[in-house]
Amino acid sequence: MPELSLVQLRHFCAVAELGSISEAARRTHVSATAIGAAISSLEQTLGTVLCLRERSRGITLTPNGHHFYREARRVLRDADDLLRLQHEGRGEYSGPLHIGAFATIAPVILPELLEVFEAEHPGVTIDITTGPNLDLVEMMLSGELHCFFSYDVFSRSRQLPVGLAMRALYHTELLAVLPHDHPLARRPHLSIDDLKDEPMIVYESNPQRHYSSPALGQLRPDMKVRYRTREYELMRAMVARGLGYSLVMNPMPAGRTFDGGRVKTVPLNPPLAGTSVVVVLPDGRWQHPATHSIVELAHRLAAAGGLGASQ
Repeated sequence: MPELSLVQLRHFCAVAELGSISEAARRTHVSATAIGAAISSLEQTLGTVLCLRERSRGITLTPNGHHFYREARRVLRDADDLLRLQHEGRGEYSGPLHIGAFATIAPVILPELLEVFEAEHPGVTIDITTGPNLDLVEMMLSGELHCFFSYDVFSRSRQLPVGLAMRALYHTELLAVLPHDHPLARRPHLSIDDLKDEPMIVYESNPQRHYSSPALGQLRPDMKVRYRTREYELMRAMVARGLGYSLVMNPMPAGRTFDGGRVKTVPLNPPLAGTSVVVVLPDGRWQHPATHSIVELAHRLAAAGGLGASQ
């Protein structure tokens, strides 16, 4: 598809407003030849005549030229607004701000992030989306999200699409999840051998499986898998009722389950597997002011031990 440039649009609008190629060249400090070539290129791309060149009357817009001029001015205003927001309005953005999070870490990341963001940016409209990584990536590529928070499952798989980048917030490790009153839950840390006689509830939701399954298969090929589930709250409720232990990547909330049970997380020593909690955002030096604000805040909170970084 033929493309238009902002330079072409600016040259055309200057001619339309001044009624003269030579005057437009003088005002924009560009040669008259370059101005004329830009207009000719536009007309060729659009397949229509935008202006009539008459020696006695100068430049006169055709009906299509008038219509195109109005649309070109709107595009240029929007482009100028984007640049102005980047350089001057990072703290003044009013929304809507669209952020996402991998479903299982959303309860740990988003509430604190939103609480502080609303205090620092009152009046900003925020939309939240949670779900699997694949859905979040597709929404980023379509422009539906400004950014989203997840585990780094992209470095190993090399599946982060062109046009997206990620920034690490903090390192994370696999934890053992046990009933709150289980004898092993009283220990400061556990080894895989400590869990060898315990039935296991495999939490199969990515990216948990991406890190835990290969490591477990290598270290404990005889592990006693009793149940498998993709539902995080179901796994926690089953653990609380003593049906087995599970492994989750922190940050993950412990405490009460939906049915009133209690679970506790215990670190593994030596660590079984690790990754990072990351924010995925558009690649490039230019960032939408909304993206800049929320990412900057996330880094600040994580550095202070928030967003689950201290778990």
